[in-house]
Amino acid sequence: MKRTIIIIVVVVAAMVLILLMNKRAKTAKTELASQATSFVSVQVQAVSDTIYSLGFTSNGTLEPYRELAFVSDVAGRVIKVMADEGTQVKGGSTLLQVDDELLRADFMATEAAWKALKTDYERLSNASEKGGVSLQQRDNLRTQLIAAESRMIVSKRRLADATVKAPISGEINKRYVEVGAYLNPGARLFDILDDSSLKLWVNVTERQVLQLKKGSQVQLTSTAFPGETYRGTLSYIGTKADRTFNYPVEITVGAADKQNLLSGMYATVYFDDQATQQGILIPRNAIVGSVKGASVFVVEQGIAHKRPVVIGAVVGKQVEVLSGLSVGDSLVTTGLINVAEGSQIKALQR
Repeated sequence: MKRTIIIIVVVVAAMVLILLMNKRAKTAKTELASQATSFVSVQVQAVSDTIYSLGFTSNGTLEPYRELAFVSDVAGRVIKVMADEGTQVKGGSTLLQVDDELLRADFMATEAAWKALKTDYERLSNASEKGGVSLQQRDNLRTQLIAAESRMIVSKRRLADATVKAPISGEINKRYVEVGAYLNPGARLFDILDDSSLKLWVNVTERQVLQLKKGSQVQLTSTAFPGETYRGTLSYIGTKADRTFNYPVEITVGAADKQNLLSGMYATVYFDDQATQQGILIPRNAIVGSVKGASVFVVEQGIAHKRPVVIGAVVGKQVEVLSGLSVGDSLVTTGLINVAEGSQIKALQR
């Protein structure tokens, strides 16, 4: 009996010892896992000086040199249309004719009335010099003559407007009127495009605009013609920024340079700057926040610290840092979604 009790005690002691050892091993693994998960794995690169060019690109859509939505100035029925879509017209050429029979009759009547009053006024003026007519009579007739001349001028203008002429040279892009249609003033007649040259509007930043000079030459490319390059001229530089702190810039592509380019095509303009400078460039994906409130994470003794920086020009897939970083700083470039101020960092090899 005594021997049995001793055996039971030994077995229980052994079981307790095994449980204690398992608990210690489990605790050690938990602590190790906890330590491992407390580190954030990221890629880090050392900040260095780089020599680079301030040349940059910007995108936009090509537009015609001039575009006009031409409307009617006169009321009447259309009796003839001389231009159709695709027709090349010159400024001053006739596009359509409105029935002008009543307008012509009105002009003839107002012209005859004006001529009659003019003759009477000349006779009255001669009689006034001899004392046969009072000055008041002459002045009254002069007032009537001025009113008649005004009516005649208006009537003559309406008659002229019945022959609708192109205000600019270009191509009829769209026709909205047909023979027999009745026009009212303001009715849309034609869309006229002058694409003898093209223009391209792009936006540049406040630092980039300082590098530009009106009249300088630039290169363009279009996605419609891969491998082809075109020459443009910087024709306008905006002097006021928009809400996004960008400045409008206009590029003109002359008739000799536009070749097969068409209005509406997407194009990229290259502003090349031969001058180079030395500074700090970092990957775009290392930036946290907006351009105006940019920050980065640097690693000091294995700890991540958020640091505000001032961003300059965009150079390809990199951005220029004007202040906030120093050469030799360890910059976090990937894994930023898991990084916060004070995070313990585990740097991965690139």
